[in-house]
Amino acid sequence: MLSLPQMLGNVSKAYVQSPEDWARSVTDVLRDAAIYHQAANGFYRAQCDALGVDPATIKDINDLQSLPLLPVGMFKRPDAKVLLTCSLADVETETRSSGTRGVPSVVPRNSETMTLALVALLGTYRAFFSLSGGAGLFLNPSDPEASEMGLLKDLNILNSVFDHHAYLVADQAFDAGEALEHLRRWEGHMTRHIVSPPFLIGRLLQFLERENISVRLDPFSMIITLGGWKRHTAEAIPNESFRERCHDLLGVRTVNVRDMYGMIESNMLAVECHLHRKHVPPWCYISIRDPGQSAKEIAPGETGTIAVLDALSTSYPGFLLTDDMGDVETGTCGCGRTGQVINFRRRGQGGGLGHCPVSTERYLGSGTTANDETPALVKA
Repeated sequence: MLSLPQMLGNVSKAYVQSPEDWARSVTDVLRDAAIYHQAANGFYRAQCDALGVDPATIKDINDLQSLPLLPVGMFKRPDAKVLLTCSLADVETETRSSGTRGVPSVVPRNSETMTLALVALLGTYRAFFSLSGGAGLFLNPSDPEASEMGLLKDLNILNSVFDHHAYLVADQAFDAGEALEHLRRWEGHMTRHIVSPPFLIGRLLQFLERENISVRLDPFSMIITLGGWKRHTAEAIPNESFRERCHDLLGVRTVNVRDMYGMIESNMLAVECHLHRKHVPPWCYISIRDPGQSAKEIAPGETGTIAVLDALSTSYPGFLLTDDMGDVETGTCGCGRTGQVINFRRRGQGGGLGHCPVSTERYLGSGTTANDETPALVKA
C-alpha cells in the first residue's frame, strides 16, 4: 500500500501494486483529498452536507462512489471561482480548453497542484515510454503560441526528455513537407519520435500517401497522440487502422503508436501500454455513471458517463462528472500493470452541464464564500 508521495516517487512501482494494495492505496489518497476539500472549500462542503456524505467514513473502494461530483460544465461558468479550494491569490495558471462546443473551460491551478501534476506526468511518461534522448517532432504549437491551451501543454512537457525537438504548427498552419524535412535531417543522428494530436498525424499520412513517399523511422521510434479528432471527425481513422498506416507509411511498429486520454479539467491522464490499453493513474479512480441518473454507478463493463476522481488537485475538488462516455475494466493487464483501464467510447451530448446538489446560485445566495469558516488544516 502506497501513500501519494510514495506513488509519485516511484510511478512505475505504483502501477504494479497487487490488486489489493492498489484498491487500498487509491481509496486512501482519494479519501484524504476529499477530507481536505470538505474542510477547506465551503461549496464542496455544502455538496457533502446535502448528500449526507462524510468523506472520513470512506473505508473501501466501493465507498468512493458516494463522493459528490462537480460537472465539468461548471468550469465554463462566470461564477466558477466558487469551485476554488485555494484562494484566488494562490492561482498560478489558468488553463483553457479548445472550446470545441463554444464556450471554453477555464481551469485554475495553484502551485502545489502544478508541482504534483508535473511530477506525475513526467513519471508516467517515463514509466510507459522509457524515453531518454532522441528527437521529438511536435505537430502542434509551442507553449508561447499555445498559450494556456490545456492538453497541448501535456504534450509539450515531453520535450524535456528529448535531446532535440521542433514544433511545426505556427500561425495555426501545418506544413507536412516541413515535417518530412525535419525527419530526414535527423535520420542517422538520433531516434526520431512524433508527438501530435491524431488529426495532424492523419494529415502527414495523407501527404505521404498522396506524394507516394515512404518514410522509415527508427527501430525504437514512437508516435504519441493526445486530444482526439474533435472538429476533424470527418478525417478520423479507427485506432487499429491508424496504427497500421503509421507502420506502413512511417515504419513505426504498431506497439509504439500510443494514444492517451485526458481532459483539461482533471490531472488524470490515461496512457496506453504496448497492448493499447489506457491505464488510469493509481492516484485516480474512474467511476462509470448512469447517464440518466449520475448519482448511480453502473456495473463494470457497461458504458456510461465517465466520472474522474483525482487526488492531485488542491486548487479545487478533483471529483468531476465529465460529458464523455466510456467503460472501465479493473484487474491486471497483460502488460503487468494493475488497477483500472479506461475505454473512451464517445462524447456525450450534454456539454458537461450536469447539476450539483446545491447550485452555485443557491450557495452564493446564502451569503457564504468558498473559503468561509475554513479551519486551520494541514493536508496529509
